[in-house]
Amino acid sequence: MSEWQMVGKPALVLIHMQQSITDEQGKVAFLGHAKATTDSGIIPKQQALLKAFRAKGLPVIYVNSVHPEGAGDKMSPYGKFYGLVKKMDVNLAGSADVEVRSGLEPFPGEPVIGNFMFGIFTGNTGGSLKQILDENGVDTLVLAGVATGMAVMTAVIQAADMFYKLIVPSDASTDANQQIHDVAMNMIIPAMALVTSTDDVIAHL
Repeated sequence: MSEWQMVGKPALVLIHMQQSITDEQGKVAFLGHAKATTDSGIIPKQQALLKAFRAKGLPVIYVNSVHPEGAGDKMSPYGKFYGLVKKMDVNLAGSADVEVRSGLEPFPGEPVIGNFMFGIFTGNTGGSLKQILDENGVDTLVLAGVATGMAVMTAVIQAADMFYKLIVPSDASTDANQQIHDVAMNMIIPAMALVTSTDDVIAHL
């Protein structure tokens, strides 16, 4: 166990752990994040985090990518991701795409909110993440999910700008590109967050 203290009330935020992205039968599984989810072993790590937070009565919040109708019309003409979304009806509200993947199902009362596009506080549907955190007196976020180099890293940057205290268990997130995951976890995210292990986070709750 490393030497640090949990400051403030923490909440666990699982990012984009939804059927379309992380299930190997999901609509965008071909991007590689679903295979990485399986191969990296992050599901048991996230399950352990869920169990620990629930046992302590601490907030658990899911943020899933939900694209509004006509999302393609809002996309930039630049960037491979935008071109992909323009071609696909994916992550639409009410579809199976935006459901939390099996094995990580929310308990009754745990919020599942949408975001669009990358920032977890941006374009929220089904509730405001900021409001939920405020109502629960949360000032420390434990962030985990997919993909490290996109939604997770963006969440860290956005939440840091909002002065949240941030903890990222590196073994509970993944990316289809291992090099991107490693750079994010070892070079970028540590500037704004404590990067540690799932077991270490649980030991400090």
